[in-house]
Amino acid sequence: MEQHKFEHRTPMQWGDLDPYRRGRTHVGMWAWLMQRISAVFIVVFLTLHLFFTYKPFLQFMLLVVVAFHAALGLRVILLDFNLADIKRQRSLVYWLPGMGLAVVLLVWGIIY
Repeated sequence: MEQHKFEHRTPMQWGDLDPYRRGRTHVGMWAWLMQRISAVFIVVFLTLHLFFTYKPFLQFMLLVVVAFHAALGLRVILLDFNLADIKRQRSLVYWLPGMGLAVVLLVWGIIY
């Protein structure tokens, strides 16, 4: 019987940073984090939009952030209801916000 040798690294101590943390973090976690950050930006841009109503830059940024947030929310819906294969979630993280941005640019071009 063949024996395998495993390389064990020393256990991490409290306060140590894992140098491989980014590589091991699942793409779904990054999507979740980006959706939470975009929610904060929605609140900020919506508040600014209320004070500065007719500023096209603020309107555009609000539209972009809402589209990004909605695209990631659509990803969650597709995965939760088994409408998309879980193996394709990495491509959903890239394609859905990309399509959302394309729709934003199309709508913005029609309006302005």
